[in-house]
Amino acid sequence: MSRRDAGLIDKNFDIPSTINRDGMAFYDAEKFDVYGVTLIDGIYRRMRASDAAAVNEKILMISTESAGGRIRFATDSARIALYAEYESVARVPNYSLSATMGFDLYSDERFVGVFVPPIDATDSYESMLNVPFSDGLVHEYTVNFPICSEVKRVLIGVNEGSQILSGADYKISTPVVFYGSSVTQGSCASHPGNSYVNMVSRALDCNYINMAFWGNARGEESMARYIASMEMSAFVYDYDYNAPTPEHLEATHERMFRVIREAQPLLPVVIMSAPKPYPSERDILRERIIYRTYENARERGDGNVYFLSGTGLLESVRNEALADNIHPGDIGFFKMAEGLIPVLKKILYK
Repeated sequence: MSRRDAGLIDKNFDIPSTINRDGMAFYDAEKFDVYGVTLIDGIYRRMRASDAAAVNEKILMISTESAGGRIRFATDSARIALYAEYESVARVPNYSLSATMGFDLYSDERFVGVFVPPIDATDSYESMLNVPFSDGLVHEYTVNFPICSEVKRVLIGVNEGSQILSGADYKISTPVVFYGSSVTQGSCASHPGNSYVNMVSRALDCNYINMAFWGNARGEESMARYIASMEMSAFVYDYDYNAPTPEHLEATHERMFRVIREAQPLLPVVIMSAPKPYPSERDILRERIIYRTYENARERGDGNVYFLSGTGLLESVRNEALADNIHPGDIGFFKMAEGLIPVLKKILYK
């Protein structure tokens, strides 16, 4: 069976495998401020290997995926390029290649574009974007890492002679920590910046760490203890999808909350249930279990706990929310962010 080359039909889909580097200077991402991931043993990781292995082998494997990684810098260049090298690349049928392997670029809250990887990219690629609002002034930029590939090197390219500076600090510099399933990791977003977590970060100018582990966020006590040890301005957790049974959810959900609350008595905690446009009886049961954690905390006099229903967040876009049979797409993520932003804004900017 033959395969059509989309680039021959429409030049907008003709993604080059290399760029013209003439007149450009490249800088290692480590020169700038990198958030959400740390280069350890040659890979940008979300956890140290020893901490991840203490939970289980699958967490060790997924913790090397770069979800939530960001590079912040400032430049007056009219062109910005990116070169990336990978330890491994995730290929998921229902995920966009631009999300699993690609990086994207924002200036403050404005979307600039996606560094789109070629369809046959494997261990590296390079891409360039022209800045549409280039005016010779220095602008702030954020580059978002892919949601589920292992990245080992990133270079940022700008026009030779351009200024290239460290990026501005986040207004909320102490990170919000998110824990959850593939939904929280970014799953079916069309590109990394369209995950609900990234939408929230841009809207509130807050630093964050994405501690989501697709298929394997199960509220383990060792993970709860690890998260409880982190410095954070708020904690958001949503691992409903990954709890294999209601019984597992009941056995772990409040326990996780209590481990974190014991370590950080005044930490704001936001509890979320799975985003289900049309919940089944089983889904409703699971949400009741999650709500009970919130209810019990409030009855104990805890004023720093909040609850958001995943079903409620998607109520106005039920038929448009999902990208497949499970995961929200861009519309679903937008509605999740829209519901979470005012809650976190009240917490972070009080």
